[in-house]
Amino acid sequence: MDFFSKLTHFLLGILKLLDAEIRQSTCNRIKLLLLTALIWGATAQAVCPILPTGPTPPGAWDAHMNEIVNMGELQVVDFQIGDQKIYRMRKREHQGTRDRMLERLQAIAPKIKELQNFFDTPPNRPVLLVESELDVLGTTLAFTQCARRDRLHDLTNYVSEGEDLRVKLPKGLCLVVVRTHTIDDERSKKFALAHEWMHTMQNDAYRQSMRELWWVEGSAEWAAHKIVEGMTGRDHKIEQFFERQKDCALTKHTYDAQPFFFWGDQTFDTSWGISLGMGGRQYLKYPRRAAELLPPERWLDWAIAQAKQTITMPDGRPLPHHPQFESLELTDSCGSYIDGPPLSVQLRELRLPVGAAGPITIKAGNAQVAYQNAAGEWVRVTGTVEVASAASPMLLVAIMPSGDNLNVEVLRSGERDVSCACHIGSWKEQATADSDAQDSMKGALEAMEKVRGMIPPDQLENLEKAKRMIQSADTKDRFRFRSATKQIFEMDGGNVNYQHSGPMVTFRADGKFIIDDPHSIEGEKTRVNYRTYTHSGQWKNENGILKIDIENIYLVGTVEGPNSDGPQEIMDTSRNPSYVGGGGDWVVNCEDFGVKLLPADPKERGAGKDAVLKPY
Repeated sequence: MDFFSKLTHFLLGILKLLDAEIRQSTCNRIKLLLLTALIWGATAQAVCPILPTGPTPPGAWDAHMNEIVNMGELQVVDFQIGDQKIYRMRKREHQGTRDRMLERLQAIAPKIKELQNFFDTPPNRPVLLVESELDVLGTTLAFTQCARRDRLHDLTNYVSEGEDLRVKLPKGLCLVVVRTHTIDDERSKKFALAHEWMHTMQNDAYRQSMRELWWVEGSAEWAAHKIVEGMTGRDHKIEQFFERQKDCALTKHTYDAQPFFFWGDQTFDTSWGISLGMGGRQYLKYPRRAAELLPPERWLDWAIAQAKQTITMPDGRPLPHHPQFESLELTDSCGSYIDGPPLSVQLRELRLPVGAAGPITIKAGNAQVAYQNAAGEWVRVTGTVEVASAASPMLLVAIMPSGDNLNVEVLRSGERDVSCACHIGSWKEQATADSDAQDSMKGALEAMEKVRGMIPPDQLENLEKAKRMIQSADTKDRFRFRSATKQIFEMDGGNVNYQHSGPMVTFRADGKFIIDDPHSIEGEKTRVNYRTYTHSGQWKNENGILKIDIENIYLVGTVEGPNSDGPQEIMDTSRNPSYVGGGGDWVVNCEDFGVKLLPADPKERGAGKDAVLKPY
């Protein structure tokens, strides 16, 4: 494809993208502008992906439903668990033989009934218990699927009108399918059954909360540990939690969230873990609401318990794994930072420069922080505190009990300004004057005129359309630390509004670099509002050159489209975005007004190419 064809294809693609919408998730049924393809160059991958529940491979659901309806007759079991009536279906060739699955259920029934007593409303969902021999679900051991209380289960749609199964199955049924041939030992089979039974009770009480997997799966794992003691086959999930939590908000975990429920069971009682779902989805989906489940100081209790390794399994055994303290080096007077997502526990081992001792200053802000003193006691910190006799190493824990990211500063008291580089701080980039700003599409317009006489007549209309798009837009590049989003989306009537007159730029003393630039984008049918829109990475001085490497992008906001039923919350993280503005190599000039950055390559310098940063 020649240059003109590529250009025309690109610009017309932009026109289509203004109205194009893609599915944000299988749950919310909304659509989103395809922003990532333009700005990042690749689809963003979440750091902490939420795993789907239920049978997901194509055709898996139909295969299981057909397997069940082709089994033998529906049987009503001669015992029930509390108010939960039990149905059973087995293959015809197994009928009349020993029913080991029912024996397992009877063995754990007393512990399940104990757990039922902690629900405000005793669970009474009827349950159909089935064993499957199909191999269409990969490593999935079992699954539960419940109908709405006033409806028949989807299973009835796979049988003919008037057939026995359709007549006998009650409304609101929960189907529990266990793939026993994939589970090795008896304890694990009982554990899988207990886990799924907890789902039937969750569906009974908190139907609207069933998509918040950190509670749904984390509390089901906890419940199964209470019902089946001595289970070790899930130890890897506990290890996974402590590996992931430093990068993941609590609400981004799934099965591995169980240590949180272990701690809550120890600290409060069994009803606490169950009652977390009482408030509904709004208290489980987003960190800012989940933070309200506990007072701020209780979140710090959770963090300290991890540091002290006092959390145990529900049966009293020590946890098989514990979190590790990461090193926090305070090697110069610029200080260091403890960062992390909201509701994530961060553990650090602070080390001072060789030969140095306190005092140090801890700036906790709104976070909850504690450090271990020389006597081994944990001292709590809020706001700004100076520790006069800080030892090296010193253990610290921190958590942000809100929807905000954690950002705690630790520095050697009274020495901050001795050797910190002059560009360290927070700034707002000033717009390049219109007379100096570069027109990013000027070359494209010139190319169109040059090839006008070289293209077939039937393509002239496309040429003129692309030309009008460019001419009608403000395509001047006024900022070095802001991407081309505005120029691109306003070519064909879209609207981009930034909260700040220029991007907010922060160079931190620990070598981290952040651009904060919240904005909204409106197309003909869709509006995206980014309350948080940050790019981050690393900076370093190398032979007098400031090198900036953009590594991550993090966004939080809402999207609203014709099918979204109002604004829907979105949150995403991407590593190594291809282009967001603001990276590269620069020469730093610190002046009275602030900082001016010049391109390190002399060939790239000229009017409109500098970045001018002023304090804010």
